[in-house]
Amino acid sequence: MANKVDEIAARNLPAFEALMAALGDAKEDNSPTLFSKLDVEDKEDSNKKVQIAIKIHVPQAARISTRDFVADYLEKRLDAGETFALYVTTGTPSNSNKEQLDVILRYNDPVKQTGAQVIRLEIKPPGGGSGGGAKATTIQEVAQCVYASIRYKKGKDLSCHTKTADECVKITDIEDALKNVNQGPDNVTAQDIDGMTAEWKETLILGANTIAKGVGGNGWKFLRGGGLDAKGGAISEAFKRVKKASTPEDNVPANEDKWNPADIWMVSNDVKESDLKSLLDIEGTIGCLNNFLDLAFSEQRVNTKSEKVVPNRSLVGISLKKLGPTAKFKIMNEPDVAYIKKAENIVFNKAATLSELTSFSAMDVYLCYGPGRFNSFQARNFGGTSKGQWQLELKGQYAAQGKIKGNVMRELMEKVHSSNSFRSLPPDEVDFDDCKINSRNINTIVDDLYILMKKYIKTGKGFSKVKKDESKMKSDIREKDASWRFSKINGLKLLEWLDTGLTKGQANRAMKEMFLYASSQTEKSSVHYKLS
Repeated sequence: MANKVDEIAARNLPAFEALMAALGDAKEDNSPTLFSKLDVEDKEDSNKKVQIAIKIHVPQAARISTRDFVADYLEKRLDAGETFALYVTTGTPSNSNKEQLDVILRYNDPVKQTGAQVIRLEIKPPGGGSGGGAKATTIQEVAQCVYASIRYKKGKDLSCHTKTADECVKITDIEDALKNVNQGPDNVTAQDIDGMTAEWKETLILGANTIAKGVGGNGWKFLRGGGLDAKGGAISEAFKRVKKASTPEDNVPANEDKWNPADIWMVSNDVKESDLKSLLDIEGTIGCLNNFLDLAFSEQRVNTKSEKVVPNRSLVGISLKKLGPTAKFKIMNEPDVAYIKKAENIVFNKAATLSELTSFSAMDVYLCYGPGRFNSFQARNFGGTSKGQWQLELKGQYAAQGKIKGNVMRELMEKVHSSNSFRSLPPDEVDFDDCKINSRNINTIVDDLYILMKKYIKTGKGFSKVKKDESKMKSDIREKDASWRFSKINGLKLLEWLDTGLTKGQANRAMKEMFLYASSQTEKSSVHYKLS
């Protein structure tokens, strides 16, 4: 290496020497090995971006901490007034966790700050040995699961700090706790975790204590890449399924990490992971998938009238961020308990629906999920007298999102059906043109409307079910405009589907799905904790 060092341009030498000093100070805790690469641009006037490229090797578990130690060392010297460089960056624009560091020396164009020239440090794992086959983030995340498991087993906070971390958590503790962590195909060993730096261990202890205080409970299993959290596990597959079936109107996040960025998951010892998987496997829409996670996250038990019962406080996701001297533990996309309780008590209220149903005075059909039209979907034509725009508008406390188009409602039911089959799917929408008085199909429309009205209009509401009045009732139907016929027949056909096309439980599920869809805001990300 000596010859290479001799080739370093004079103007780059102060920054290089500062970097070497940083690595020297890091050696005690993080043990960087000898260089495997030192490439030098030896021309004083070179415009090459990377002036000096350095590659060192560090045990896998210490790569990020080494990078951050070096960056902190250099930044402190720069903050003190030294001028060997402009500033230091870690990672890359696309990957903040990349084990790479750039010392920014200068710009080719100082005014526009373009054409940066840097010393680049790459930190790689050893060619074998501890942690060589796993990513640093994997070790760190598995390690956090392990330390949290140790904290729960001990039943009290881990009272350790940097200088006594090894005394607080023994390798035998780690070996035992690893049995409580499903890490899937990853092979993070107790030696990998025990070999982490003292600073990292202190961070893990702080994280473990914070998790236990925030989540509570007595017994948990931890998932990091295994079980429900596996690459092809139930959580990931559920999101893929609803994403694939979604339309732009569903506002499903672009990818799984945007939907739920949890790095680790906790499963209560009081439930079977297979039972949670069975529930996840039947979710067909983003609304119901998020509702499942809300129910599983909630500390309160929510009584339900739906077909599924989700144990409360049974599945908790946690996103892990770098910790400082203190830790924050925040609920992201926190469930609205009142809303959850409302959703879990949604049913198809046939009696209230029929009570609100009119004959000729209005085109609306109120499909009630509670007592009366203020707890219902108002099904009607919103296209005026000239066109068909049949929609369902949510009424009640959670009506912020407004309407569901008829075709969207049917697509929603198809998604539900694909994961948890209905006895039948909603009927196709009757065409607006068929409802016009001069349509070749007008007789069929009138006949079908008469049959549906006879079936569902309650006595005393202006519709006669007596045989001798049939022609008069059909004449009254003909006297209405196309918009009325279009609105009424589609509303009644949907009512009939809920009433006779489904079982009682399926009708309740259909109403709940519509409620969750119509009442949700544009934010479709799911609940999780953020440890930062």
